[in-house]
Amino acid sequence: MKTIKACIVLSCLMISFKAIACDICGSYMGITPYDNKSSISFLHRYRVFNGYRNYQQQSQFFPKSAYRTMHGGEEDSMQVINRNYSKKDFESFKIFELRLKYFVLKRLELNAFLPLINNKSKSNDEYNHYTGFGDISFNAGFHAITPKSDKKIRHKLIVGAGIKLPTGNFYAHDNNSDRLPFEMQPGTGSTDGFAYINYVCMTKKLGASISLNYKANGKNRYQEKLSNSHNDFVSVFYRLQYKAVSFYPSVQANYEFTEGLKVKNKLIENSQVNALLVGPGLDIYYKSFSLNTSWQFTAFEEVRDGYLKSAGRISVGLNYSFSKKEKV
Repeated sequence: MKTIKACIVLSCLMISFKAIACDICGSYMGITPYDNKSSISFLHRYRVFNGYRNYQQQSQFFPKSAYRTMHGGEEDSMQVINRNYSKKDFESFKIFELRLKYFVLKRLELNAFLPLINNKSKSNDEYNHYTGFGDISFNAGFHAITPKSDKKIRHKLIVGAGIKLPTGNFYAHDNNSDRLPFEMQPGTGSTDGFAYINYVCMTKKLGASISLNYKANGKNRYQEKLSNSHNDFVSVFYRLQYKAVSFYPSVQANYEFTEGLKVKNKLIENSQVNALLVGPGLDIYYKSFSLNTSWQFTAFEEVRDGYLKSAGRISVGLNYSFSKKEKV
């Protein structure tokens, strides 16, 4: 069986746990400035599993054909090269997501997330891939504490909850009409709920953000259920200003945990997730536009011998903000 825990990459907001922590909350993408605005965002995430524990010690972010499209003739050549525990085996997950945030009240924001999923896997001579729309999510966030511009230390606290709907395909088939593995499906087929808390504090230039997220998952018609999870995120950032452009370099840490996938109430072996990812980030703000980037590496992960390891993930977001709200 392939590394089923890779399915965690596609269940948090739209379909996975192993996305950035704040995929759940939607109230944070990178280092959000303190001027609460409605926004339209486009986010791209890439997560890859490569290298077998105790077989290949070094994982790669971009193993052959994991990110780019496979061209004709390449698959045949890989079949000749591949063998058990090949360093060319991988599971990769790409998400292209449209995010909409709108402040219906000064302290209340509504969020919608519409993902397009591209999943690939290769093991020995078997190559699978599927592209399709994922599960749509909605949430509401209440700004319990808003920052005061005249204070030396500014604080922001957002609490919220939301729901993920089973709009994505969870019964995709391969060329032989066999249902693809669960981790390859763009949707989970279940209705899930989640709750979150996001706290930010900042001095004139130095700040920190903490996000705690919990997700409760339902079952699909195949009696598949991802165990409830929590996904926690910490970021320490520094503000640099050059004319009208603000730069926020940061160091980020993301801890994720779930017992794994259950089928007919039976936990699938080695589907659990217990991992810590760390890495740098850089957010750039100019007027109503912002660019958010992060590159996280796996610092700790529980994985059995002979199973693929997590190499890490990359995230890039482009945002446009509008309708500035006054502070209270």
